[in-house]
Amino acid sequence: QMQQLVEELRGGWGGEVDERLVEGEWELMYSDVEPFRSSPFFLAIEEAFDGSQVNSLDRSVGIEKAEEKSTLFFKLHQLQVMSWGASTIGRISQNIDFTSQEFESTFDTTLFGLTVIPIVGWFKLLPTFGGRVVTIADRLKLEGDVLYMELQKTKVVEVEGLPRIPLVDKLFMDRWFPVNAVWQLLPWNKHPPKCSVQVLYVDEDTRVMKDARGGLFVYMRPLVL
Repeated sequence: QMQQLVEELRGGWGGEVDERLVEGEWELMYSDVEPFRSSPFFLAIEEAFDGSQVNSLDRSVGIEKAEEKSTLFFKLHQLQVMSWGASTIGRISQNIDFTSQEFESTFDTTLFGLTVIPIVGWFKLLPTFGGRVVTIADRLKLEGDVLYMELQKTKVVEVEGLPRIPLVDKLFMDRWFPVNAVWQLLPWNKHPPKCSVQVLYVDEDTRVMKDARGGLFVYMRPLVL
């Protein structure tokens, strides 16, 4: 149904995609795949998996096509971090700056926000913590209706109203992790962590994107109160 709505939206659109319309701050309102896949971190993983060869280990777990690798990875990631309410995703935003050629993606995550004992009761097992995951891609460029970029770094920062992650906050929070450099040291990565997304529709307030696998992401300009 969303695909049909997007096609109807595009049908009455002039097709103009320029930097002025695309740049600035956006919030993710809808996606037909896992929302975290809007981040350049996961977009780069998706394109890397999809461009790889299927080997005997892949076939041993039922993978016959390269694109099935990223699908499995995302399902396992979602199962790992979101089971039993251990982690939930909140606001997802992007800031696109063509002058600096940077693409900033953030998502707020809450840890242990919903942890309860099923059947026995609904009281909290663990206190709630959280943070904001910030990912930076650079070498940003718009060619036609496609945004190209290269993943560079990521960090976790504090979110107002949520306690910092205890014990490990000084080790893991407020410091950049050089994802690009580490990525290229891994022997199975043959190329830098590049990724791209297609602009299906954009106006002053709405932007609809499609990733390499066809996943849809709908963004809106944040409300200014």
